[in-house]
Amino acid sequence: MGVSDTEAGYWLQASLLVFLVSRFVMVSIMGRIDPRKLMTWMCVLGVALSMVAVLSGNLIGAVAIVLLSACISLLFPTIYGISLEGLGQDTKYGAAGLVMAIVGGALVPLVQGWLIDVTSAQVSYVVVALCFAVIVAFGIYVQRHPREGEASEGDLA
Repeated sequence: MGVSDTEAGYWLQASLLVFLVSRFVMVSIMGRIDPRKLMTWMCVLGVALSMVAVLSGNLIGAVAIVLLSACISLLFPTIYGISLEGLGQDTKYGAAGLVMAIVGGALVPLVQGWLIDVTSAQVSYVVVALCFAVIVAFGIYVQRHPREGEASEGDLA
């Protein structure tokens, strides 16, 4: 958008505030909505906002990027809890695997940075959309394949 470093800092601060407020809002919503559904829908919104950022190189795209923080705010604790649910004695191995999976958080920014170098910052948000899409697939999977003793979406009808 061609803004100064100071103005870019304000956009970053807005993003961090959205993340902070959203974390508390999401925790309160999770008390009333199945966390798997909430995670899935927030990631669907994340895909949509990422694509708005890709397709709109103006103020609307910048606002979409700031709003992505709301979608991200519940992901790690929710994925962690859902993934470890029902592992019993294997919980410590599952937790170790999830901690090692954080390496993706170190590698994906490199991919996005490379895409920025060869295209633009705007186009690089395709990487973010793909990451959200993977979590959408995970959310759909955990809703359709419940743990032992849980009813699946199809069983509730």
